[in-house]
Formats: sequence, structure tokens, C-alpha cells
Amino acid sequence: MSRRLAALAVFAGLGAAPVVVRAVEVVTVIPPAGVEAKPGAGTLVALRVVVKPGYHVQANPVENPSLIPITLKMDAAASVSVGDPLYPAARRMRLPGDNQDLVVYDGTFAIALPLTVEPNARAGATVILKGTLRYQACDDRHCLLPVTLPVALAVTVGAR
Repeated sequence: MSRRLAALAVFAGLGAAPVVVRAVEVVTVIPPAGVEAKPGAGTLVALRVVVKPGYHVQANPVENPSLIPITLKMDAAASVSVGDPLYPAARRMRLPGDNQDLVVYDGTFAIALPLTVEPNARAGATVILKGTLRYQACDDRHCLLPVTLPVALAVTVGAR
């Protein structure tokens, strides 16, 4: 068999394979700059999330348990503890041909993160909190593979 026919046979065989949509950069997380928290006090920090136009991500919580909600997980660090994230209200949307609404986020939105600094934390110290944002982005016809982005947030311990 010639090389040309062999190549055509390979391409023909691929036509029957399922299509896998590759993950692309769709979501950006923008942590706030200049976060300062006083020892013994709590504060609420808003991380801005920007979704590329034409895409949406599933809200948290989702109404359909088979969907993947956006999830922020941040680890505590020396002298700073992290509470459960507070997700914004979702927007309802219905895709053409579907009989169920989706609850989604699109555009720019904020996820609030409660932080508490220990009373004995040293004023002036900077603590780097690390975590992840997991999401699955979709457009009106396809969903991309789930993505987990690294997230870092610098917190400066203020004066007492």
C-alpha cells in the first residue's frame, strides 16, 4: 500500500473516534493586591474571576449533580486560617434544545474568602496562601476538559 493510501486509511479511522475538546485558557483568577489583616481579626478577601467571552463555568453549588461546579480550595498557612469560600449568586441559562436550566457564572465575578489571623501573629509578616481553582468551562455547544489552576494570595499581618 502506498504512503498516501496508508495516510488516508489512518485519517478515515480517526473520523470514527470520539472528539476530545482540548482545555484552553478560559478563566483567569486575579487575587487582590495589598491584602492586610490584623492579628486576632477576620477579614473577607475577594478573588476576581474572569471568564473569557462566549464561555461560562458551572456555579457552586450546581443543581445537576452530574456537572462540575467551580471550586476554590485554599490551604491555611502559618498564622492565617482560611474559611469556606463564599460563591456569588448564579445566573440561570438554558441551552437550545435542553429542558433544564443551568446555573452558571460568566464575565467577571468574585469569590469571597474568609481569613482569620492568629492573635499572636507577627505584625509586618507576609504569608502566602496557596490553593487551586477547579472548573469546567463550556460554550453553548461544547464543554472543555476540567481545569485546575494554581492560586496564590499574599496576606500581610497588620499592626495590632
